[in-house]
Amino acid sequence: MSEGTRLLFPVVYVLFFLGTLGILAVARRQYAREVWLAGFFATLLAVTLVGMPLLPVVDMHKFAQPSEEEETYYEIRMVDAAGNELRVDDRATPPVTGTRTSTVAGQLAEGYTDDQRLEMGEFYLANAREHRQAVESGERSVTDRLQPPRYVDDEAWTAAELREYEAFEAIRIYEHTVVYSDDNTAVESNEERLRVTIDPTDGTVTEHEAGR
Repeated sequence: MSEGTRLLFPVVYVLFFLGTLGILAVARRQYAREVWLAGFFATLLAVTLVGMPLLPVVDMHKFAQPSEEEETYYEIRMVDAAGNELRVDDRATPPVTGTRTSTVAGQLAEGYTDDQRLEMGEFYLANAREHRQAVESGERSVTDRLQPPRYVDDEAWTAAELREYEAFEAIRIYEHTVVYSDDNTAVESNEERLRVTIDPTDGTVTEHEAGR
């Protein structure tokens, strides 16, 4: 990101509020409100056209929030008896959902002891098996029915999908490194790395070296 681009963010932020204060000072004058609204919507239009989220309107357009140029997150996958992997369904482990799942997975990758890993592995396996049974039987709890719609990237298990898997026996933790373009409008690369396999059934924890 160029120096000029870095300065653009604080300049727009300060000017927005200075302009708002100026309009408030002359709010009773003719066209004051119209001028403020015109400036406000012009800012919204500008950030959409240039593809860069600018404060303070970052949450009011299609760019949800500015991202760092590189982001790392962690993913938990269930492993069946045949070695097939399935991304964990957050519904299986409330309240450990969304970003909390990534946080816990990161701790499992490099923060917890082996005993803690095995304990958490058993927690995920037990809850995943219970949730799987409910999905396959078609049962839905009252609380589940009252939940608001999930995010578009949320991957809920389906009965048809689960039929392709044998019994869950272990979990694996993957590390994802995402590199974005300078203006945050595109993903330049998305690499994944297997960090650790946790098998509470036989009490083993296997850390995987980079590139494996």
